[in-house]
Amino acid sequence: MAVVGVGSMGLTHAENLARRVRGARLVAVTTSDPERADEARRAAGEPDLAVYPDLDALLAGEDLDAICISSSTSAHAGNVVTCARAGLHIFCEKPLALTLEDCDRAIAAVESAGVKLMVGHMRRFDAGHVQAKRYIEEGAIGRPLVFRAISGDVNPPPPSFADPNVSGGLILDAMYHDLYLSRWLLDDEPVRAFVEGDALVDPAVGAVGDVDNAVAILRFSRGGLGSFYVTRTTRYGHDLRVEVIGDQGAVHVGRFRQTPVRLLDPSGVHHDMPWTTPDRMGEAFVAEMQAFIDCLLEGSEPPVDGRDARATVAAGLAATRAMREGRPVNL
Repeated sequence: MAVVGVGSMGLTHAENLARRVRGARLVAVTTSDPERADEARRAAGEPDLAVYPDLDALLAGEDLDAICISSSTSAHAGNVVTCARAGLHIFCEKPLALTLEDCDRAIAAVESAGVKLMVGHMRRFDAGHVQAKRYIEEGAIGRPLVFRAISGDVNPPPPSFADPNVSGGLILDAMYHDLYLSRWLLDDEPVRAFVEGDALVDPAVGAVGDVDNAVAILRFSRGGLGSFYVTRTTRYGHDLRVEVIGDQGAVHVGRFRQTPVRLLDPSGVHHDMPWTTPDRMGEAFVAEMQAFIDCLLEGSEPPVDGRDARATVAAGLAATRAMREGRPVNL
C-alpha cells in the first residue's frame, strides 16, 4: 500500500500501516513538502520509505495492490477515480466528495473497475461506539428516540482549510462523523435538517465563508430526533460525546481523560484531556484500517462502502444548505 497525502490523517495512517496493521506493507507516500516527507519516514520508522511528489508519479513508480487516500478533501473524488482505473483497492478518508455528483462519479468508477472502496469512518470502530451499538441492537434502551452529539476541536483550522471549497465547511468536515453515527446507531436515515451557525470566535474562518460553531436539529424517517453541536473552539481539549436516548433508557459514549489518572491538591481535582482526533481515536484508526485490509484478504465487502458514505455526504450537504438559507431543508 501507499498513502496519498501526509497531513495529520495521512501520517496517522502511514504509521499504522507500517507498524500496527497486519497483512499490509507500506511502500510509499506522496508529498511535495520535504519536511512532511521526513515526518512520514519517522512516523513509519522507515528511513528509506519512497516519497513521490504526486499521485501520477506514485502510480508510475510503484506496483501497488491498494491505496490510502488522505489528500485534501476537494481532491478525494478525482483521486478515487484515478486509483480505480489503475485497478487499486481504495481506502479514502471522509468525506468521499464535496458534492453528490462527485460521489456518484467515484462510486461508478469503483464499480466499473471491480475494486473495493472503503471510506474512513473511524468512530464506527471505536470500542465505546461499538458497545453502544450492541446495547441498542440488544434492546437495552428500548426504542431509540433521540441522538445527541458534541464534537469539539481545540482550535480552528487555517483559513486555507476552512474554505468550504477545500474542506466542505464545518458541517461536512467536522459534523460528518456525528451524522454518520446518528444513521448507524439509530439504524435510520435523516429526512429533514435545520441548522444555525456562525463564526463566533475566529473572524478569519468567517472571512472565507465558513463558521466555527453550529447547532443542528435533524428529523429521521421513523420519527427519531437528532441534536448536534459542532465547534472548532473547545479550548479545554478535544471533546467528543454521543448519547442515544430510548424509551427505556440511554447510552452515553465519551470521556474527558486521556490517561486514567487524576491529581487532587488544595486547588482542586486535575486531569489531562485528549487534544487531537488521533489522541482520542488512536485505536479506532488501527481497527478501521485493519478492517479494510481484512476485507481485501478475505474477499469480503468493506464495512463502510461508497453508497454508505454518499448518504452521509447528502445529510451534510442538506444541513449546510439549511444553515446558509436559514430554513429547514428536506433530504
